[in-house]
Formats: sequence, C-alpha cells, structure tokens
Amino acid sequence: MNPLKESIHFYARHIESLLLISAVIVLPLLLVHNVAMNYVNFLAALTGAPVVASFYNLFLLLLFLTLVQIVFAQFVISEMEGEEKPLRKAFRSFWESGFSVFLYGIVYVLAVCIGLLLFIVPGVILLVLFYLTPYLTVMKQASPWKCLRPAFEMGKKHFVPILGLILLTSAIQWVIGLVGLASVTFITTSFGAVFFTQMILTVLIFPFIAVMFTMYTIKWRTELMQAIEAEKLEAERVEAERLILEG
Repeated sequence: MNPLKESIHFYARHIESLLLISAVIVLPLLLVHNVAMNYVNFLAALTGAPVVASFYNLFLLLLFLTLVQIVFAQFVISEMEGEEKPLRKAFRSFWESGFSVFLYGIVYVLAVCIGLLLFIVPGVILLVLFYLTPYLTVMKQASPWKCLRPAFEMGKKHFVPILGLILLTSAIQWVIGLVGLASVTFITTSFGAVFFTQMILTVLIFPFIAVMFTMYTIKWRTELMQAIEAEKLEAERVEAERLILEG
C-alpha cells in the first residue's frame, strides 16, 4: 500500500463528499477563527501585546485542526470498509466524538503551544508524538485519552515521517496560499476577495491532507498489528516446543 497514491486516488474519487464535509465542518470553524482573531488582534494593538495574539492564533488553529480530523478519518475508513452511507457515518462520528476530542485538543494544543513558545523543540516533539491521536480515536472507536499510548508509540516509531508530512503539507499550503494571494491581488486588492480566496483554498486543500494522514495511520497501524501477531505466534511456537521437550 502506497499511502500517498491511495490518498490522491481517494481524493479524486470522493472529492464531492470531501468538499461537502469541508464546507459543513471546516469552513464554519475557519470563519470563527478569523472573527476571533480580528477581535484579539484589535485588543493586542490597543494593549501592545502581539505575543498574546500570536499564541491565541496558534492555539486556535491547532485546536480546530485536531478537531476536524476525526470527520475525514471516519469517512475514509467507512468508504474503505464498504459501509453504507459513509458520509452520514462521518458526520455522526463527529458529533458523537467531537466533544471528547475537543477537550483532549485543548490540553494537547496548550502543551504544544507552550512548548513552541518557550523552547520550540519540546513543542515540536509533543506535536508529532500525539498528532495521530484523533485518527486512532476513530479507528479504535475509543476515547482520545485511551488512544494516547498507542499514538505515542506510533509517533515515536514514525517520528521522522510524521514530522516530514507535517512540514511538507504546511509548505504546500503556504505555497498554494501565496500563489492564490498573488493571483487575487493582481486583479483586485479587495480584502473580501483575498479573504474569500484563502477560505476556498483551505477548504479544498485540507481534505486531502486529512485523507493522507488517515492512509498513513492505517498503514502504520496495520504493520503494528501484524508485528504484534507475529510476536504472539512466535511466543506460542516457543512455548509449544518447550512443552514437547518437557513431555
């Protein structure tokens, strides 16, 4: 299984459903983020505390990112398992698991943001080690708190690939956003046009990123389960040989 190729094929085959999810879930959260940030930036300008605005912006972005991952992960898994009405299952999973993931996200993102602002490296390490928790929450149908250990183990084992994917997707988003911004400002300098373009680009790009991380998580979890099963069979074989020798 090549997760990147699978992600491209999946995105192309189900782009209508993915964009519908993005429009219903991602777009409203982006609007909330921008409204909140306009208010916070205004207060920061009055009080002279830009660091607070930067912290709040980072916190809110990562929190919303953590939250919306579950709906895309559920849709991908439901489609791959051939479930009926996967779109409905994805939305239901979001409403059922959203609050617990939101609470987890507050703790997780707060720790990451503090680590990034103070020493950078601890924040990056925390970000990567527990980044896959929302995906495992969906796959295991369990609370995010119960998925911390498997997420940590997976994050530790695949630290470099996860960090690479995060950096790659961030760079792609930045480049596409920059190109979109340049294209719009070439035509008009209207704030509304620039704002709308950035929203549309995010709605288009984020579903693919979530699909890609879901595919990689499925691959790594499958490999982990196969390794555990192989160890179990080996232990049973050794035990059987011991019993034969003793008998």
